[in-house]
Amino acid sequence: MGPRLLRRPSVSIALLVVAQASCVHEQLPPPVTMPAPAAASSDELRWAIEAALATRNWTVSDRAAGSISAFVVSRGSGDNATIEITYKPGVIEIRCVTKDVSRERYDRWMQLLSSEIQKNAAQLGMRRPPAPSPPS
Repeated sequence: MGPRLLRRPSVSIALLVVAQASCVHEQLPPPVTMPAPAAASSDELRWAIEAALATRNWTVSDRAAGSISAFVVSRGSGDNATIEITYKPGVIEIRCVTKDVSRERYDRWMQLLSSEIQKNAAQLGMRRPPAPSPPS
């Protein structure tokens, strides 16, 4: 393509549209929000969440007050995702930070993880905290 052709506005706009269309911009999935016992302390919720992460083979990468960051990598395919879980008495939220995995597989990971967290949180509601996760 010659420089004179690229100076034409219609050709430049067409090339820009084609370039943008070829880039796949998949939006991150919406957060997963679930109830937590209102009477549970932040430490109890952290243990419930970390036990669930360990059970589902997620690795904790960072902890802050009311927040846990974790990632998972599939050994077979290399699919991976990083999430941030925020928590406080009454509510737990899982937000996707990055993902390199199909939407269907990510959704399955979230289903399994959120079910495990809810199971552990229910134990808190009965005042039986889950067993602590092994040290990382």
